[in-house]
Amino acid sequence: MNTKRKLIALLAIATLVSIVNASVFVYYPINITITPKEPPIVFVGGDNANQRDLWGNTITVNIGDSGTSLAIEVHPTLRRNYYYDIARIKNNDISNTYYIKFRVTNYIDDDRVTKAYLIISDSGTQYQIDLMDENLQPNEWISLGASGELRVDLYIVLSGYDGSSSISVGVDLIYSATSTTETPPELPST
Repeated sequence: MNTKRKLIALLAIATLVSIVNASVFVYYPINITITPKEPPIVFVGGDNANQRDLWGNTITVNIGDSGTSLAIEVHPTLRRNYYYDIARIKNNDISNTYYIKFRVTNYIDDDRVTKAYLIISDSGTQYQIDLMDENLQPNEWISLGASGELRVDLYIVLSGYDGSSSISVGVDLIYSATSTTETPPELPST
């Protein structure tokens, strides 16, 4: 009889534990409609894209994915190097202004480089994007008016070279249809 009571008590405890630990999940439907459109902001080649660089090299500018990606390869030497008008950022929207910022996702951390800037210019203003700093830049949004273009230059100061290894930097161009005071969110890891 004592064994029977212990068995009943154990079953009662097991039942209570399963009730206490039970999880309930409720699902509500959400409908999302996604209507793809061509990008209003695109990269295009500048006047010096794919032109001669030092030592018979080429200022390589590759634009891909319908103008939504930009790859640049340059061959600077010691001291100050300014690559003028190697690409442009173009607003294909003839009616609306867009607002642009940059986030350096893979900054330059190499002793051979003392300064490195992506310089974004409109007709009267220059914005320096520090390629040695991971922060969102510049502090204010860059306004790109309807059908407008921004010039992309690159400024690099080298203090040394070893002739073999390349230096890489990654940058995201971020744009919005509204001039907002909000900080663009970090993207989820892929």
